Amino acid sequence: MPEPQPLSAPDKVAIVLAAGLAPGAAANIASCIAAGLAASRPGWAGRPLVDAAGLKTVASSHLPIAVLRAEPATISALVQQLADDPTVEDSSVSLFPAYAQAIHTCGDYWQRHGLSVHVTEDMLGIGFSGPKRWVNRLTGSLPLWR
Repeated sequence: MPEPQPLSAPDKVAIVLAAGLAPGAAANIASCIAAGLAASRPGWAGRPLVDAAGLKTVASSHLPIAVLRAEPATISALVQQLADDPTVEDSSVSLFPAYAQAIHTCGDYWQRHGLSVHVTEDMLGIGFSGPKRWVNRLTGSLPLWR
């Protein structure tokens, strides 16, 4: 079976966080979601860079990442919408379920993720990357995180 090809750079990236999160938790959840999205779509972040003095770094996203706020019920509706109407071609979704806050190893998270039905789980965040029209359809009416 051929290896799946990496997805191209998205047109738009949005992260939706549950309203009411403390600033530290919100920053952590947004970072985890962004890392997952970037790993699935290497065309929009992580390019190796070297400055004039030879300092080696990697590029951050060359696309803006909208961080939005939604009530938990709205996030649940987004997950249900994804279950009812799967993602479009060349898109990625990253979830941050509430249970993830209590898990500290990736193996434990992957196991729990595989045993969960995420349309019934409480979500603290969800990220989307892909065609602008698709991301806007899902997130266009949500306010910015403040």
